[in-house]
Amino acid sequence: MTGRRLARIGGGAIVDSEYVNADVPEEVRRAVLTAAHDELIRWGLERFDIPTLCARHKIDEALVTLYWGDGRNLALDALLYWSDETLAPADTGSLRSDLQALAAAVARQVNTDTGRSLLRAMVVNDRAAFADDRRKAFWLKRFAGFRMIFDRAVERGEVRDGVDLIAAMQLILAPINVRALYTTDPIEPSYCEAIADLAWHAVAAR
Repeated sequence: MTGRRLARIGGGAIVDSEYVNADVPEEVRRAVLTAAHDELIRWGLERFDIPTLCARHKIDEALVTLYWGDGRNLALDALLYWSDETLAPADTGSLRSDLQALAAAVARQVNTDTGRSLLRAMVVNDRAAFADDRRKAFWLKRFAGFRMIFDRAVERGEVRDGVDLIAAMQLILAPINVRALYTTDPIEPSYCEAIADLAWHAVAAR
């Protein structure tokens, strides 16, 4: 049985997670999610499981099962924990600067070895270990966070009529993710600004 819990990483943005029991002690959660990140980086989702994680990292398996239930919940909680900055995007007061902040946040995630490894682990394919495919749940959760930027902009009258908001979000995400997946080059701030500016011009009301 899982509850809703507010998770904080390093004093950063706060995000909801319904994939962990609300009673889990924070020190336990951090230790288990650190181990889960390591396993996801090593093996991806296909070989991720709680018994192996617990054996390798000397964590009580009963404790993990108590708070997360199964490997599907733990994997998704770990991935959302990593993604907290983009799940609760900044509200700067304008669409253009919100998009710049979002592009910079996504780049910060994938500009680390851990971030690129986790991004590669989350590529959707037909070999997913779980029947309900937690990859899809992860991407839907991330899109819900990004959607807040455009919903706010629509309320402010900053988005032109007829914009496909999914396509608009992909204008930011796709170039950065493709570059991170297929190269080892760092994503530079100037590149993020250029992507954000192109996306803003594509959707902005005139």
